[in-house]
Amino acid sequence: MSTRIRRPALRLPRPSPARRAAWARLGARPVPRFARRHLLPWLAVLLVTAAGAAAGFALAPGSSTYVGPLQTEVRVRPSLSPGVEVDLPPVGKVTFDTHHAPVAVTANIVSVDVDAAARLVRSPQQLLALELTAADTVRAATVRAATYSLLCGFGGALLAAVVVFRGRRRTLQTGATLLVVVVATGAGTWATFDPSALRQPRFTGLLSRAPYVVSSTQNALDRLESYRSGLSDIVRSVSTLYAAAANLPVLGDAQTGTTGLGADVTTVLHISDLHLNPLGYDVTEDLVEQFGVQAVIDTGDTTTWGTEAESSFLNRIGGLGVPYVWVRGNHDSTQTQEQVAAQGAIVLDQGSTTEVAGLVLAGQGDPVFTPDGEGRQATGSAEQIQEQANEVLAGGIERWDEAHPDDPVDAALVHDPSGLQPLLGRVPLVLAGHLHKRSVTLDASGTRIMVEGTTGGAGITSAGLRRLADGAPLPLSATLLYFGKSGEDAGRLLAYDEVTVGGLGLAEVNLQRTVLTAQDRPPLTVPSPGATSGGPTPLPTPSTSPLTIPPSTPEPDQEQEQEQDQGAPTPTG
Repeated sequence: MSTRIRRPALRLPRPSPARRAAWARLGARPVPRFARRHLLPWLAVLLVTAAGAAAGFALAPGSSTYVGPLQTEVRVRPSLSPGVEVDLPPVGKVTFDTHHAPVAVTANIVSVDVDAAARLVRSPQQLLALELTAADTVRAATVRAATYSLLCGFGGALLAAVVVFRGRRRTLQTGATLLVVVVATGAGTWATFDPSALRQPRFTGLLSRAPYVVSSTQNALDRLESYRSGLSDIVRSVSTLYAAAANLPVLGDAQTGTTGLGADVTTVLHISDLHLNPLGYDVTEDLVEQFGVQAVIDTGDTTTWGTEAESSFLNRIGGLGVPYVWVRGNHDSTQTQEQVAAQGAIVLDQGSTTEVAGLVLAGQGDPVFTPDGEGRQATGSAEQIQEQANEVLAGGIERWDEAHPDDPVDAALVHDPSGLQPLLGRVPLVLAGHLHKRSVTLDASGTRIMVEGTTGGAGITSAGLRRLADGAPLPLSATLLYFGKSGEDAGRLLAYDEVTVGGLGLAEVNLQRTVLTAQDRPPLTVPSPGATSGGPTPLPTPSTSPLTIPPSTPEPDQEQEQEQDQGAPTPTG
């Protein structure tokens, strides 16, 4: 029979009788008369004023007005983030640090008269009229919104005082307190207002990734010399955005989903050639979030020299929150490939395949490692090396298709779009990069070849740095691919959005959509041995429509000037 040994309970020392008496006297001490008669009542008044006014401000309606073709709702409310904010869905927001007092002015677009917006963009007279009237219109709407907020704030504070205090005196004190705060805040806003802040917009969303570069002539600042011209620039840009968006071709049920393509699609983002530019991953994160991307395909040249020192740049891969499929580029070493795989990415090489988001993908890493060269179409012996690698990829595709006749490979991933003959007619889609210049071609065999530009704007390369120094950086580019999810269209490319972020002066975001028809998807035909496929031909673009902020086209010097790779390519180990 065992004996249980009980540990003695821990006992805290009891305070001495003298200490207990001191605590009792302190607790019984009455609140000083001054604090009881003055401080506590005013503290209660302040709390009731703050709670009631906050509820009133939150319920205050906005002031609706038309600024050109835009029906805009303006609100004025207390905020710890003061300034002026213009919401430009879906590409982001523009904010201006115009004052320091705790007041925020927000403008949200309620609706757009698309026909009027199109006329505004085409008519210099309407643009001039907009510049002359927009400032007064917005100012009047802001005054009305401020009045609504003040009335609701005072109403909420007085109602709370009546409910809590049930007396005229405290209610009047509540109103007087709020009046003092409002007058002080208004005076602070007036004293700290800086009209020149309109020259320094702060962008969020996709707009924040666009280079805001002032040219030597400072044309952008010239257009923003006054409040009127700055406001008219914003209205014109937003009008262009929505006028173009209304004409974007749609596919299926446009009432569901955010893309206008219906719910029965799989959205995949194709990126390439980031070249160590963190802005490339910033754009990727924004597109994944805003367009509901279900997988990301990266066709290589994520780094520039393929060294271990560049591995920290790859840490962004795991934070995207969606599957990431990657093939090696000629600037990525085998060590880079291992580091990408360590981030949780799906690495395809030697004709391997994977199933991601309902799609079957096959891939082949670039067979050469030439970190010193700029992207260029391979010729001669270099093209033969690429063709031999693509023969390995074609073999992997053939093995998968034989084992899964009802679920063939949907897309092949390579880096350099050279020597693609082994893939033609065997797969409906080939995704590539390398050239730093976007192109889409349809081969006579039925294989579509989509070459991405550079999601990193050429990044940390000799060409990228030279263009940045010249004030003409390459734009950041990526493509949203929409595949059918079920039925006869399962795995088929139905549409794609070409996204370009860049430009000089005011930030620019361009989105161009192409919807494919049955004529754009001819049956696959493997060319007979010794016969040519007829070569790829550029795709017709009648079904595309641009979506741009602001309405401008890339400067001629923004086109990529390809440079010849130095030295013969050497296979990696």
